[in-house]
This record gives sequence, C-alpha cells and structure tokens, in this order.
Amino acid sequence: MNVYRLLFGDIAARLGWRFIAIIPLMALVGLTEGTSVALLLPLLSRIGVGAATNQSFASVTLENILTALGATDVVRILAVIVVVATAQAALYISLSWWTSRLGRRYQSQRQSELFRAFVRARWSFLTARKAGELTNVIVTESERLGIAFATGLSILSTVAVMAVYLVLALTIAWQITTALAIFALVTGLLMLRLYRRSYAIGQALGPLNAELQSMLSEQFAGIKIVKATAGEERAAAWLDPLVRKIERANTLISFTPLAVRGVLEFLALVGLAVMLVLGNQGMGVALGNVLVVLALFARLFPRITTLQAQLHYFNGYVHAIEVINALQTAAEAEAERQDATADNLRIDLPATLSVQNLQVAFDERKALDNVSLAFPMPGMLAIVGGSGAGKSTLVHAMLGLIEPSAGSIKLGPYDLASTPLGAWRRAIGYVPQETILFHASVWDNLTLADPSATVAEVETAARRAHAHEFIQAMPQGYKTIIGDQGVRMSGGQRQRLAIARALLTNPTLLLLDEAMSALDAESEAELLQTLEELRGQMGIMIIAHRLAAVRSADRICVFEAGRIVESGTWDDLMARKSRLYALAEAQSRGHESFADTSPAHLTAEAAP
Repeated sequence: MNVYRLLFGDIAARLGWRFIAIIPLMALVGLTEGTSVALLLPLLSRIGVGAATNQSFASVTLENILTALGATDVVRILAVIVVVATAQAALYISLSWWTSRLGRRYQSQRQSELFRAFVRARWSFLTARKAGELTNVIVTESERLGIAFATGLSILSTVAVMAVYLVLALTIAWQITTALAIFALVTGLLMLRLYRRSYAIGQALGPLNAELQSMLSEQFAGIKIVKATAGEERAAAWLDPLVRKIERANTLISFTPLAVRGVLEFLALVGLAVMLVLGNQGMGVALGNVLVVLALFARLFPRITTLQAQLHYFNGYVHAIEVINALQTAAEAEAERQDATADNLRIDLPATLSVQNLQVAFDERKALDNVSLAFPMPGMLAIVGGSGAGKSTLVHAMLGLIEPSAGSIKLGPYDLASTPLGAWRRAIGYVPQETILFHASVWDNLTLADPSATVAEVETAARRAHAHEFIQAMPQGYKTIIGDQGVRMSGGQRQRLAIARALLTNPTLLLLDEAMSALDAESEAELLQTLEELRGQMGIMIIAHRLAAVRSADRICVFEAGRIVESGTWDDLMARKSRLYALAEAQSRGHESFADTSPAHLTAEAAP
C-alpha cells in the first residue's frame, strides 16, 4: 500500500546507509540462529538418532564445515553450537540496541522538524489551526510514528529470519518445508479481512487523537470559567463520547493481534504434529531431518504469529506518517520568508516611524485602508479605537506577522519588505496584552530573544523596566522558576518582566498592545512612570483602551473602520470635541465600549 511505501521511503531517506546496513545484519541474525538449529543434524547423528545426513545439501555442507574445524565428536559439535548461538545472541542484542536508538532518533528528528516548521510558518497558518491539533501531531502522532518505525523494522527483521529459516529447511527436507509453507500461507490469507479492518481503524485513530488533544487544550485553557460556572460535569460530558470512540478503536487495535496470535498458535501446533507423523511415515524423510525441520518451524511459527500481530499493530500506527507529512508540508508551504541571519538593526535616533498607504485585506474586507502616518522617534505615539477598528491588524503588520496588500512600513531607513524579519522584530520590543511567560526561570524568560545576553545586559534591561529589585527578592533571583504563565507573580510584576524582555534587544520602538488593560490602578501608574522614563530613549507606540494611558502621548491616532479618522495631542483632540472626546465622555460615565462612535452620535455627544 502507498502508506507503507511512504513510511519505508521516508525511513530510508533519513537513515541513509544505516537503513541499508540494517537489512543484511538482520539476515545475518537469522542465519546464525538458523545455523545453530541446523547443527542439531550432525549432533543427532552422533548420538544415534536416525538421520539421512547424506540426503540434503545442508547436511553435507555442515559436515564439511565441522570436519574442517575438527569438530567430529559430540562434545566439539556441542561447543560449536554454543559458540554460534552466543554470536547470534550478541548480534541480536547489538542490533536491537542500534535499531532502538535509530527509532528514537527518527522520532525526535520528526518532532523537531515539525516544531520548526510550525514556528516558522506565517501567522495566518497558526491562527487557522487549533493549538491542540499542532500539539497532537508533535506529541501523539510522532509517538505513533516512532512505534510504526520500530514495528516496521521488526517486521523486516522477522521476514529476514523467516527467509533464512525457509532456505535452510528446504535444503534439509523440501517436502515437509513446502507443505508447512503452504499451510502458513493459507492461514495468512484467512486473516486478510482482519488486516483490512485494523488498517481502517488505524486510519481513523489519527483524527480522533487530534480532536481529543484540541478539546483538552481548550478545556484547560478555559478551566477558570468552567469552574466558575460549575460546568465541570458539562465539560466532562463533551469529552466522554470522544474518549469512548478512542477507547473502542484502541481496544480493537490491541485485541485483534492477540486473537490472531491465539488462532495461529493453535493451527501451528496442529500442523507441526501432523507433519511429525506424515514427514517420516508418509513422505519417507529420515527422522533426524524431520526433527530438525520441525525444530526450525517450531522457532519459525512463533515468528509467523508475531509477524501477524506486528502487521496489525503496524496498521494501527503507520497512518501517522500521512498526518505528519500533510501538516508539515502545509506548514513549510506557508513559511515566512527566510532571510540570511542578520545583526540587530542599527538605527540612530532621532529617526522616523513611517507608514505609507498601508492596506490589509482579509478576503473582501479591508482591515486597514490607506493608513499613513509619520512619527518622530524618540517619542510616544498612541493608537486608540473601538473593537474592529484595525488596531490589532496594525500591530500584526508592524511585527511582520501579516503581509500588507499594499503600502509600506519603515523604521528609519529600513523597510519591512526588504529587511530580515528576525532583525526587524528585534528592533521592535513587543509587549502583548496578555503577558506570555513560560514555566522556566526568570533568566530564560528574559533572554528568549537574545540567549547570548550577558548578566550586565539582562540586569540593565530589568532595571530599565523597574523589575530588578523584585527579581532579586525572589528565592533564587534570576534563576527562580516562575511557574506556568508566571502565576507566582502579580500582574504588574509579570508586565514589567515582559517589558524587560522587550528592552533586552535595545529596540528602536517599544510596542505595547493593550499592555495595561488587565492591570490594577497601582500597577498601571507604575508602568506609566516606566514609560515616561523610556520615552526619551526610544520610540513608544501604545495601543490602548484606557484613555488614561494615552493622555501624555506626543500624538494620538484614533482608528475607525481601518482608517485614521483623527490625530493630534490630547488637548487638541479634546478641544475638537469629536471622536476622542466622545470616547472620553463614554469612559467618564463608566461605559468602556467604543461601539457607538457613529458621526450622528458623536455630534450629539459634542453638543454643549
């Protein structure tokens, strides 16, 4: 089937010569194991069990080899058998270790490739998919792929050993071997329907796992509202049917190989018993040869049953390669432009942030429509407006997360369209609305954008953000683990860490996207004081809902329907009694919404 070729082709391409070397080594394991069993022929002959040692090629060959080695008596033949069996065991253990390492390396390589493909993809690719879907592919599907790798190699190993056993058995007693081989083939054909069933189950399991991962991610992300509304049972009720489907699929995948193995072991025992009688009496094969062939098949039939089970397990996991390849290919097709590594942008201040005729469209809707502004840095620029006005779109365009359909953005002499994205983003210190911190040390969180930063550089950035003192007061200072999303700190402390992280690269522009919306009054006042100290050192752009945060800005731009509808200082705009005035009036009355800013409403609000 195509999926089998897909997996083994991928393994061969990634392992290269290692994959080529594995096959003959597997055959060598089978050869040494089969030889140790075949050596029973001369041993049986020496101890008086009837054997026609001159009637088979294998018997003659083994006798010649033993004679050349001087092993002509029982003790020496037994010693040869022990040596060959020891070599086989050592080779088998070594090969098992090597294939295990290769399997884990293959899995980890695919996981790393997936993560890199995802984080390098365009913002539109990431927002169009659930985080649970991406996590599922890296964790669950990659684990399934690793199992498929190990199972696939085990199948190849089993086939190689079986081939050697069959060749040896044919050279000893072709009549019995042919009969047993036909018997094994018929039993395999009888199980064909079960293979198709396990193949279909494995194909369905990938999407089910992805759905479960996505649902769990959503539930835990919203666990506060689940608990606050006493919705635990309702949330569990959403999850239960999906868990039951996965339970049934996994049960069938686990049970089918065991059932097949039980049937085959029964048939193998019956077949060997029949051949023991018919081989000597019905086919005229010497008893010793019959015993050796049956000994080979006694070791071969468990491998046949194991192979049957492995094929069912393989069918259950092999489809992971399709899921992984499809998503990785999609991510790589949506990759951001890959520029050569560049140092941080060197922009001498004073400089200008210039946005010219910027347009961003989503399908037929224009999120930004011919936005133009020129802002001198250092200084503070504020962007305000209602929900859907285009503020977030402007932020995403500034960071290069979305590509404008027209227009340009420049920082000093550098144009976003022709500047390496990494260097551009390091020139902008970004502080989002929801402070994003990781379950790691303060140091690791601060140095996310610059892992090579020195202690002096990190501490300087922390001091500029007024974070150094509270960091030093932590149990282990900068090495303190702050917990998931910084749960062990206050909102103000988390926000100051975010600012320190943004300042570490010495940005030309500090971009705060609703960074004060979740702060209390005291934390907001502290952050505003920090910005006042920084405004003379760099450009600061504040996207804000609370107008108190923008009063001191050098320039305020009011957005509406993707356009700048007015701009100026706080005093100038309030004197006009237009958009900003209406927003301020609404907030002063306790109405936080920007929704009603139509011209008619604004005229009414501006009236004395």
